[in-house]
Amino acid sequence: MSAWLWGILILSAGLFAVKMAYVFSTALVLPVTRGALYVSTSQARITAFLEAVPMQTGQLLVDIGCGDGRVLTAVRERYRADAVGYELNPLAWLRAQYRVFGIQGIKVHRRSFWKADLTGADTVFCYLFPDVMKDLAVKLRSELKPGAVVVSCNFQLPGFTPDTVLYPGGSLNSDPIFIYRMPTHETRNG
Repeated sequence: MSAWLWGILILSAGLFAVKMAYVFSTALVLPVTRGALYVSTSQARITAFLEAVPMQTGQLLVDIGCGDGRVLTAVRERYRADAVGYELNPLAWLRAQYRVFGIQGIKVHRRSFWKADLTGADTVFCYLFPDVMKDLAVKLRSELKPGAVVVSCNFQLPGFTPDTVLYPGGSLNSDPIFIYRMPTHETRNG
C-alpha cells in the first residue's frame, strides 16, 4: 500500500477519534445539560456583548456553560475583570483550560453551575438551551445581587424583562442577545 493511502487512513482515523471524543463528551453530560451542546460563541456576539455591558477591573463575570473559554478571555483582556467559568463537557473544559492557561484572574471549573454560588457575580453570561431557562431564572433571582447584569444569548429568561436586546447582525449572528439587570432595592420597593 502506498504512503499517501496510509496517510489518508491515518488522517481519517484521527478525525474519527476526535469526532467520537466530541460525541462521547456530549453524551456524558446530556442528562445535566438537557440538550445543550458545546458550540463556541462567535466573536461578533462577544464583541456586541462587551460593547453593551462595560465592566470594571475587579468585577466578576461568571460564564455558566463557558465552552472553550473565549468569553472569559475576552472579558479579561478588554476590562481586566475577573472571570469564572463552569463547564461540564470534558472536551470543552480541556479547550477552556488550554485557552486560559497562565492568564491571571480567570478560573474554569469542571462542574455544574447549578451547584455554584453566584452571589458574588457582577455579570452572568449564558448561552444555554431553552429547557434550562425556567430553572435558571429561579436560581438567578435567588442568588444575584441587586444591579447584577445577566446576558443570555438566543433565549429569554422567563419572568424577566430585558433592559436591552441586541442583534449583532450578519446572517450567522442575528439571533438576539438579551441583557437584564437585577432590580435594585429602590426598584423592588417601588
